[in-house]
Amino acid sequence: MDRLLKIVRIIAIGALLVAALTVIYGMLVRPWHLRRGATEAEVSMPLPGDDLVNDPKFEYTQAISIDAAPEEIWPWLVQIGYQRAGWYSHDWIHRLLGVAGSVDHEGHSADRIVPELQDLAVGDLIEIAPGMGFEVLEMEPARYLLTGTDDGRWVWYLEAVNDGTTRLITRSRGSWGPGVGTALLYGIPSDLGSLVMQPKTLRGIKQRAETRASTVR
Repeated sequence: MDRLLKIVRIIAIGALLVAALTVIYGMLVRPWHLRRGATEAEVSMPLPGDDLVNDPKFEYTQAISIDAAPEEIWPWLVQIGYQRAGWYSHDWIHRLLGVAGSVDHEGHSADRIVPELQDLAVGDLIEIAPGMGFEVLEMEPARYLLTGTDDGRWVWYLEAVNDGTTRLITRSRGSWGPGVGTALLYGIPSDLGSLVMQPKTLRGIKQRAETRASTVR
């Protein structure tokens, strides 16, 4: 009986901890990371593709300042993708998932502008895994890159702040069918992506663009 009570107590404590962490994440962490680095104006500003997902079940807007001009950042954006230049994110996580690598290295993102990857066009598929990815819907060089799937949109937007400094803003909006199972299937990866992977991608682009800009100038 004592052993059973200990087991019940451990389970109860575990359940309370999970509940507490869930509340903390939902009330504090999630609202922060869904707009990490973005200003109030950037969160509320309309971006290309907003009108294509009218009632998103998931949305984030994140941003970062880069000491480089839009035209110096653009080449790093158009070459992202699985087996292209990679995602400039946590390569070790991509390796665990089996979707790591670039044209330069099977396990790492590229650290250079790859000339043969600069001809991205509307209709092209930017893969996140073999056969899965985002189709290029619209693009304006050195301004924005809009991609999408059947139920979501993902845009990268470059806004020059002053001579030599740019705000890189990215927004993802997604929707999915009803049901708890569907929400978990799409919602959890979306949250994890915006919490862990997307901020690292922004920092990866910043580091690469600034390093190259300082070398070229």
